[in-house]
Amino acid sequence: MSFQLKIRELLSDNYSGSAAILEKIIKSIQTYINGPDIDHNFLRTNLDKVINHFPDLAVLHHFMQQFYDLLDQADSESWTQEKTIARITRFISTYTQMWSDSIGQAAERMERMIGFQGKKILLHSNSSSIHILFEHLATHNIFPSIYQTMSGPVYEGKLQARVLSDFGCKVHFINEAAIGRFIHEIDFAVMGADNVFEDGFTNKIGTYPLALVCREAGKPFYVICDSRKRSPVDFKSRIKAIFEPEEPSGELWQNAPHAITPVNYYFEFTPKELVSAYFFEDTWRDLTKK
Repeated sequence: MSFQLKIRELLSDNYSGSAAILEKIIKSIQTYINGPDIDHNFLRTNLDKVINHFPDLAVLHHFMQQFYDLLDQADSESWTQEKTIARITRFISTYTQMWSDSIGQAAERMERMIGFQGKKILLHSNSSSIHILFEHLATHNIFPSIYQTMSGPVYEGKLQARVLSDFGCKVHFINEAAIGRFIHEIDFAVMGADNVFEDGFTNKIGTYPLALVCREAGKPFYVICDSRKRSPVDFKSRIKAIFEPEEPSGELWQNAPHAITPVNYYFEFTPKELVSAYFFEDTWRDLTKK
């Protein structure tokens, strides 16, 4: 598949988590630098389309900032194409290796501190962090019972349900709107995150109401991600910088009547007061202690 086709595919991806999006971007860059010529402006223009389409994915911005710094250096020092390809290849290899086990380390920390054996766990959306956590648990012969939400509007929860089922977990596939029916069967919830701010975190739409129900029912609500997603500022101070464009209305209602306007978004903010703890590869934050 050509570079531009990969970019178009990325722009239509409405089911992958942030780490999976980043992996696809890296593969797109590798495809491009293996072509006949490297046009830095063309490369930036196409990558900017992806960045602007996913304004709230911290890992994407973390990688792209360093990658663009490398392109700036290539321009300022007039690198040859051969040197540019070699340096990009080395950068991608180093970056990937540096972060390859970050969620695995966070998962190990979480497994040590929270009892998963025999538990019933609420999950939402489709996150590679959750996949890695439950793969880690499976290698330790721990197979919790899962309550996986459908995760509208595109129902990517089905993808995560299949992954966890393949690991050996029993998966109950539920509509997130029915959480009130199931909350008292659940021991705790675990979510991934796209950004962790000082005052809360952003994640797939539907996370906030799930957190509210967990608080009402007295159920712990945990978040797992790596440190690339931590931000030292409040969400409110950056809300304009990470404004999410409205998503396709047809995902909610195709050919809606003229007087009805479907309004569709993928991400939302959940305040830290609803979070029991954050788990990262380098630390954890207990938010139950004031």
